Amino acid sequence: MKMKTQNNMTENFPNANMETYQTSALDSRTTASNTQSTELDNQASVSNNQITDLNSQARASNTQSTASSSQASDLSSQARASNSRTSNLNTQSNASSSQASDLSSQARASNTQSTALDSQSTELDTQSTDLNKSIKEMNQININFSAEAFDPIYWANKADEVSKSIKPRSSVNSFSKSTAAYNCDEADRQAEIQEVARQLVDRGIDITAGYNNWLNLGFALADGLGEDGREIFHQLSQLNDEYDTAECDRQYTHCLHGRGQGITVKTFFQMAKEAGIDLSQVAREQMKTHQVNAISANVPSAKRIEKVEKSTILGTLEEQVPRGTMAQVAQTHAKTPTGLTFSDKLKRDDLDDITRAIYDLHHDEPEKCDAMILGALNVISGLMGGANGTPEHRSGVYGIYDGHRVYAPLYNIIYSGAGNGKGNLMFNKELAYQVKKEMRSAYDAEKSKYDQAMAEWESKSKKDRGDAPREPVYRDPFVPGNSSSSAVYRALDANGGWGLMFETEADTVSSMIDSDYGNYSDLMRKAHHHETLSMNRVTEKVHIDIDEPRLSIFLTCTPGQLPSLFPSFENGLGSRFLFYNLPDEEVSFHDVFALRESPLEDTYKQLGDTLLPLYHALQSRADHPIQFMLSAAQQRDFLRTYQDMLVEQYGMQGKGIRAFVFRIALESFRYAMILTTLRRLSEWAASFGSSTDHEIFRDDENALICDDRDFRTVKTIVECLVNHTARVYAVMAKEDDNPFALHGKKLSADERRLYKALPEGDFPTADVLKSADRLQISRRTAQRMLSKFCNVYRIIDPVKRGVYNKPAVSDNDNTNDD
Repeated sequence: MKMKTQNNMTENFPNANMETYQTSALDSRTTASNTQSTELDNQASVSNNQITDLNSQARASNTQSTASSSQASDLSSQARASNSRTSNLNTQSNASSSQASDLSSQARASNTQSTALDSQSTELDTQSTDLNKSIKEMNQININFSAEAFDPIYWANKADEVSKSIKPRSSVNSFSKSTAAYNCDEADRQAEIQEVARQLVDRGIDITAGYNNWLNLGFALADGLGEDGREIFHQLSQLNDEYDTAECDRQYTHCLHGRGQGITVKTFFQMAKEAGIDLSQVAREQMKTHQVNAISANVPSAKRIEKVEKSTILGTLEEQVPRGTMAQVAQTHAKTPTGLTFSDKLKRDDLDDITRAIYDLHHDEPEKCDAMILGALNVISGLMGGANGTPEHRSGVYGIYDGHRVYAPLYNIIYSGAGNGKGNLMFNKELAYQVKKEMRSAYDAEKSKYDQAMAEWESKSKKDRGDAPREPVYRDPFVPGNSSSSAVYRALDANGGWGLMFETEADTVSSMIDSDYGNYSDLMRKAHHHETLSMNRVTEKVHIDIDEPRLSIFLTCTPGQLPSLFPSFENGLGSRFLFYNLPDEEVSFHDVFALRESPLEDTYKQLGDTLLPLYHALQSRADHPIQFMLSAAQQRDFLRTYQDMLVEQYGMQGKGIRAFVFRIALESFRYAMILTTLRRLSEWAASFGSSTDHEIFRDDENALICDDRDFRTVKTIVECLVNHTARVYAVMAKEDDNPFALHGKKLSADERRLYKALPEGDFPTADVLKSADRLQISRRTAQRMLSKFCNVYRIIDPVKRGVYNKPAVSDNDNTNDD
């Protein structure tokens, strides 16, 4: 019902006001009358007050409609009584003086006015009846004439009290602001995206820098708007210097038909927020467009509000933020569960004792919890590799993957900005404290025997000495990251072929890679697949062969250090790592007193004490290792999962991503091996405690089948790591377009053409010049480019004078056996 009824009622009120004015004039004229006149004046004043009351009662009829009708009836009776009293005054006025005669005339005028008042009261009675009907209609849609009825936030807080939806607002095809009625459906999402996009365009903010950001934007808009998001995708992409209309259109079509893992429309809002867009202000502006009158408004239902929360700014925080003010709506989106975290998706009861203990310590902060779990599993993988013995006397747990014997050691990199808590990862090294302590004690004992033997040897005459005692080699589970490749070879050899490289300051490693890249890269690539490592130092008369090396690597770095660690992705080193981006913290001072019971260092040392019996049990199975296996159902699930992942990532990233997917699958197998072995430790501890009367593994045990709980946990972890690893690949692995991008240089079109024209493997300078002629590049320019390839970017290796080598993409990069 429209507001017209109320307005008509209000328009009749001036007549009552005029009556008030006239009655007041009568009062002034009868002031000098006799006692009877004074009584008439008082009575007239009472009548005036009654009329005023009637006016107030009429205004209050919005909330007291039933009382309004009754009051109007009483008013009519009072008016008739006033008429009777006025008649009596006429009789009394006949006996009065000449002034009373005048008063009689005035009284007759008052009688006429009272009659008019009676007529007005009857009309008010009719209006009140109509008003009562209108209010009943309003009650049916539960709307009050309060300020709350005009506040969309009020309805967001009272979702269970409202019922109806409204008409959608205008299309997203333009950036104009909508003024249509409030809506919590697709139109709200469109308007919010439209406004955020408009601000990005107006401010010239490019959120598409980097292929992965561009891809995520496409998936986010496709998720939120479908085909309607194409124009916005083009408008935002145009802010990038590399914008190409046809390519942009093809990309959006791909996003419409594909799916981005963990990418929703909320990703768009988060990208905009990180770019400096104030989502709270956007939301407030959107709410201003929802101003409607309370009678014509159709209020959104609770189900409708629940639906909008999944796709708009209001929904970026899902269930973690209560419905309410825009300040809450604009809270940090990083708290929302996404495909970039996994610990918030793990089932606590499915975890083994050690992983659960780490989860309990850090689960309030999913990103940090993820990092601590990854660090712990990496250290444990290295220790399991240390318990595998030697190729002559194998022990521990192994698996057969694509026909190859594989062990547990993992390669991980966690990258983040400075001051984001990466330093806490160092506590994971305490898991190996007891093993390190044992190795140090053994070395000290050997060194003591050596010193004694050396003293005896030196005390003898030269002819009686014989061969000098051999000094024991210092052994430590951790291989320093600032070691040269030669020192790493020696450290692994001293340990019997295994070691852990765990560095929270990757610049120490990157500096070594930069100075000794070829050897370091070769070492890491081969160790990942347990291929034989060989080193020969003629001047030092040193030759080392390490069969089945088992090296775990865990590095943390800043994003800017990644290119130094991986000057080129072509040789496959980068694809051997699983990446995780620890996001920048909110601008807040975290609770430094949250962990009160004991320092993290002590807590992780205690976990290391728990882990030690497992290390001993694995180490003791010399010549009788245990084979880890997936069940038949798990194998089918495994193959299906990674086939789907390969197709998905290939469609999004191109052929270069295949090597990453193949190795991610291998790491998944290794994670399953680690978690299943840890579960056996937990089961043993639960059954026998620390009793030495019962072994963790039976003597006749040959196989260890993956537990379904661990298989599910691994899938959750790896699905997250895929998203992080794909981000790194999308930014860094652009060798198909610009191999120089890895070094922070923008490749010119001619440089790109010449580089692609060069053959893989060895080639003479003449081939460079022939390629330049064919491409119509001057020979002098081609020679300068070749110099840059060799000396600045190191994409081409000089072999000898006049002969160069273009490294081929590793054959292993495109096969599953890696």
